Amino acid sequence: MSKVTVIESRNHEADHWVKQIKNGADEQEHRSFSRPGRVYELGTLRIDQPKKEVTISGNPVELEPKEFEILGLFVSHPNETLPCDFLHNVIWPHPDMEHGIEEVIGQVENLKKKLRLETLDANCRIIKESTQRGPGYRFTVSAK
Repeated sequence: MSKVTVIESRNHEADHWVKQIKNGADEQEHRSFSRPGRVYELGTLRIDQPKKEVTISGNPVELEPKEFEILGLFVSHPNETLPCDFLHNVIWPHPDMEHGIEEVIGQVENLKKKLRLETLDANCRIIKESTQRGPGYRFTVSAK
């Protein structure tokens, strides 16, 4: 849940402290999602969050930082549809709501191309779905 802090100041030093507090709050909220510490092994797909490494059948997959964060959210919410606006609000520290959904869709589509889960013998997939809040994605994991 978001917190709102109202701080009023009348001098330059107080303005400086307000800026630091706001920046610190934004960074702390974002950091909680960018530093998870688990290793996931889903068939041929291996996601090492502490090392920020993804491999398929032992071969490294180069992901952009946002793609890695999205994948981290997907694996921590298996078989759950995550709306694009939720993904955008969690991953981008200062979301641009005007272009947010398109930004998420672009990142997820790039992620899907890089992982190629549909062409591999993987027990997981990224599926685009509609939600009450608009487009979203579900990371399906099945037992093999």
